[in-house]
Amino acid sequence: MPNFQLHSEEHFSADESEIEVELASPWNRIIAVIINWLILYMGVFIGTILFTFLGVMFQSKMAQKISIILGVFFPLLIYFVGQSILMSTKGQSFGKKLMGIKVIGINGNNPGFIGTVLMRSVLPDFCLIVINLIVNLIFYPDIISALSKPNLIALFFYIICLVMLFRKDNFYRTLEDYLAKTIVIKI
Repeated sequence: MPNFQLHSEEHFSADESEIEVELASPWNRIIAVIINWLILYMGVFIGTILFTFLGVMFQSKMAQKISIILGVFFPLLIYFVGQSILMSTKGQSFGKKLMGIKVIGINGNNPGFIGTVLMRSVLPDFCLIVINLIVNLIFYPDIISALSKPNLIALFFYIICLVMLFRKDNFYRTLEDYLAKTIVIKI
C-alpha cells in the first residue's frame, strides 16, 4: 500500500507511484450525493406518475397495482444500471460528474466495478441491512415488525462517514473509501 503524504491542505501523493492530485472537498462530495438522491427520487416520482396513468387507462385494479410497482422498479433499475456503468468506467456517479469529482484507487488506477460499485456501495449497504435485520429480530417478534423499523445501524454508519469526511488527516476518506481502497479527487 502506498505511503501517503499530505503536501498541502488538499493534496496528497503516494510515494511508490508519485501520484499528486487535488482531493475533492467534503462539500462537493455531499452535494454530489444530494444530486444523486434528487435524480433518483425525481425518476421514481415521474415513473410512478407515468405508469400510474397507464394503469388508470386500463381501468383494472390489478393493472393499477402492477403499474405502480413498475413505476418504482423501472426508474430504480435504470438509475442503478446507469450509476454502475458510470462508476465502473469513469469513477463518477451522476452527481460526481456534475460536481467535477471522481473516485480513484489509492494507487491512482480506476478501481472498476469491484472497487466503485461492489466495495463502496453494494457490500456496505448489504451488510447494514443484514445487521439491522438481525438486531431488529432480537427486539421484535416477527419479521414484518423487524423489517418495518428504521435502520438505526445505517444511520450510525453514515454519521461516522460524515465525520470522517471532514478529517483532513485521513484525506477526507470515509469507511467506504477505506473498504474499497479509494479516494475522491477533483478532475
